[in-house]
Amino acid sequence: MSKQKQRGLSLIVVSLVSMSVAVIAMAFIYYLRNGHLPIPEFLQPFFTTANAVSKDLKNATGIGTSNGSGMREAATTAEGVRRCVIDGKTVYSDTLCTDKNPSTKKLKLNDAKGIEPPKSVASQEKEKTGEMSEEQMKQKIMEQAVDGGKK
Repeated sequence: MSKQKQRGLSLIVVSLVSMSVAVIAMAFIYYLRNGHLPIPEFLQPFFTTANAVSKDLKNATGIGTSNGSGMREAATTAEGVRRCVIDGKTVYSDTLCTDKNPSTKKLKLNDAKGIEPPKSVASQEKEKTGEMSEEQMKQKIMEQAVDGGKK
């Protein structure tokens, strides 16, 4: 009786290939859900270059560490935003447009209330004459019903 050697892939190679396919699939699903891979956050404690790069980026963009998290506060209507030209493109930003850029101009922001439907002529006339709307009439009827039941 003679023994024959196994032909094809060994069980170890098959297991390594299946594990690598599973890792790639998991990374792809994570990327689809979160929009980025967690590898830089995972490697940051092990390498100091990530801290050096983040400091350089903070210095380049003008982001201060005023609130402790390293992020600037959002632009408000009182503060406004800045408009400048960077690489031939007009940019509206409160971080990229620094005072060092000669094309920087401060812009005032207006607080919009969102999209409001236009008032009809009938509703404008009711407001002028003092007539009650349907909601006000319903409210008044409900108040009378509640007050009438207590007497």
